[in-house]
Amino acid sequence: MNVGGPVRAAETRTVKGAAARRDVRDFQRTSLPDPGGDFLLRAVCAPYAVGATGTGPLVLVWNGTLWENDPLPALDAALDGAMLTAVAGRVAVGGAFDRLRGREVPLLLRRAAEGWTEEKPPNTGSPYVLTGVHGRWAVGHGFPGTVVLHRGPRGWAPATPPGPAVRLLSVAALDRYLWAGGERDREGVLLSFDGRSWNERRTKTGPVTTLALWRGRPWAAAGRTLLEWTGRRWARHRAPLSVNALTATPAALYAAGAGELGVYDGRYWNVRPLPGTWLGADPSWLVGSA
Repeated sequence: MNVGGPVRAAETRTVKGAAARRDVRDFQRTSLPDPGGDFLLRAVCAPYAVGATGTGPLVLVWNGTLWENDPLPALDAALDGAMLTAVAGRVAVGGAFDRLRGREVPLLLRRAAEGWTEEKPPNTGSPYVLTGVHGRWAVGHGFPGTVVLHRGPRGWAPATPPGPAVRLLSVAALDRYLWAGGERDREGVLLSFDGRSWNERRTKTGPVTTLALWRGRPWAAAGRTLLEWTGRRWARHRAPLSVNALTATPAALYAAGAGELGVYDGRYWNVRPLPGTWLGADPSWLVGSA
């Protein structure tokens, strides 16, 4: 899962990436390699973590003992501020600005046996970037327009839902169901798809920036508001911190923010300091910046 839209690589000029690994004592900070300058990490799905350096996209791979740089294919030199913002399985997505064409373009990378390769994203009719990926689904936002892509036997294809444009920032999928979160006019929006039809819910919150599946249900975060899908409605919960990233194990829901980590067992929260600005999470890792 991920948070936010594409961030220019220039935004990494004053930060260093950070990672924390979950062990029997909960999440603990761990060291990262130096990719050659300042950098940040935006998302993680072990064994990969993605983000950007000051000059372009970054992928790190966990070899079981430590993080290493994972080489990427050479990108078009005209791309400016290219960043990867989400990763799931062996797919990483993001966005960049094409200086020659003067438009935003999506990044769509796949990890094959020989390494990362760049895939050609489908044409949606307007410029767009990608911000989230999970299973066979990827989401983002166009200029203008909602962006939802689905990977079928013939590759990625648009699966645009009806209705006004939504700036999608996160996605979660389970079986035939899809949930995507984002914002319209700065208000949170949640889209759902049951395999046949789309449904939209406005959250009366700020943007929905991250989603996670816990105990068979999707959970969404918009700042200090958590939303749990009950099967009929989105139930509201108050989080004890401003949430950037969500992840879950069977026993607990983990919510990470700036300098804090919250653990929810279904009844009570346990919140503790954890230095760093945490932007992405999976059940084993938190990533962000220091």
